[in-house]
Amino acid sequence: MAQPAEIPFHTARQLLEHLSPLNPVWDVGRFVFRGQPSDEYKLTPSVCRRGTGSFAYGSPRRMLDASTAGQVAFELEILRKFLIGCNRSGLNVPGYTEQLSGTLADGWGSLQSEHISWPPSQLYEIMAVAQHYDVPTRLLDWTERSYVACYFAASSANLEIDSRQMPRLAVWALDTTYATNWKTVKVIRTPGGTSKNQAAQSGLFTTHEVKGYNRDDLYQVEALEDVDEIYSMTGSHTPLVKMTLPIEEAPTLLDLCSRLGVDGSTLFPGFHGVAKSVRDWANVEVGVRPSQSLIQEYNEDGYDPDFH
Repeated sequence: MAQPAEIPFHTARQLLEHLSPLNPVWDVGRFVFRGQPSDEYKLTPSVCRRGTGSFAYGSPRRMLDASTAGQVAFELEILRKFLIGCNRSGLNVPGYTEQLSGTLADGWGSLQSEHISWPPSQLYEIMAVAQHYDVPTRLLDWTERSYVACYFAASSANLEIDSRQMPRLAVWALDTTYATNWKTVKVIRTPGGTSKNQAAQSGLFTTHEVKGYNRDDLYQVEALEDVDEIYSMTGSHTPLVKMTLPIEEAPTLLDLCSRLGVDGSTLFPGFHGVAKSVRDWANVEVGVRPSQSLIQEYNEDGYDPDFH
């Protein structure tokens, strides 16, 4: 099985210089980027994770049904609960059509079939909105702007752990030149109006499709870096690259990103984003210990507060 290329950097400035849009290394493909606070995290969407800290960990549904069909049913039920709540609150959800509303009333059983790939395209916008509000989905957040990925990797990094363990944050780059030929991984670009944050962050998503599943299949947790097709159908020699940086460089990376116009106020339009930029500034001032609120904002999805 092919593996992603890994490039370690020692300083934030070195990482930013390599990720500059002017660096010709990015001209060989159509790259998108993702930042994560730990280089140990795999490219696995939040709803697909297992183990302590994962969504609904310990619930009977998760413990008793380990099948692929059970996983799909669980994801459908999450979206169903989300839409029921939106209906009760009088909230309009992009992509939620009258036809889907009728399907919801029937329990959405027609969307769960071993003959239909999961998730179907008609749910993409709904999933994007749900993910925006920290509802776990099988969407994985990416951005077309490398510095945005740097910001999210740095802003969610936990510097309160023992530095002697040499923890590192990570920025991933994925070549999507031939993504239309991929059979398992899909690249999703929902309309900019789906979320103003998504538009500000030049955000997009990937999802890992499930096909031909049934109750007898044992669900295997999916990670994008384990999918062979992204290595075999590509426009570059290194279609997936993981760039890492020591955690202690995160405050410097935040500061440099801010100087480049990439901070909470520009990525999260509104008062919430401005407040986030003030917290980021405080973390840069302290230099070595981000606030606990920042650490809590990261919800184990590798991004999620990121492109939200």
